[in-house]
Amino acid sequence: MAIEFTGAFAAIGAEDFARAVAFYAAFLGREPDGRIRDSYAEFRLPTLRLAIFRPRAGGADDFRNPPGSRAGLNLVLEVVDLARAAAEVERLGGASSPPFDAPHGREAYAHDPDGNRLILVERAGSR
Repeated sequence: MAIEFTGAFAAIGAEDFARAVAFYAAFLGREPDGRIRDSYAEFRLPTLRLAIFRPRAGGADDFRNPPGSRAGLNLVLEVVDLARAAAEVERLGGASSPPFDAPHGREAYAHDPDGNRLILVERAGSR
């Protein structure tokens, strides 16, 4: 059963959001192309969207790869049907959290069988 995707991008969970955005703005030589307050910034590069987000209070460890490290790179998959995508992750041997509401739609956190972080996103109004 194939999942219908509308996009994919890399996301970095950064507790010091301002520092991370300033670093990538300087490194990439440009300001973010999109921003949601002081919690999300997105750089739209020619072949990659790089997002930086502030994890919810107390949730930073959930985004570290491997857990306990300072690294927080995540593969974000924009999907048409969040429940179906989460079920498919589990069917293939991965794990997923229950879906929850986010400012931009609905999300579920998942891991592939090797423990790599996936964030499944169903944008508001995509269904």
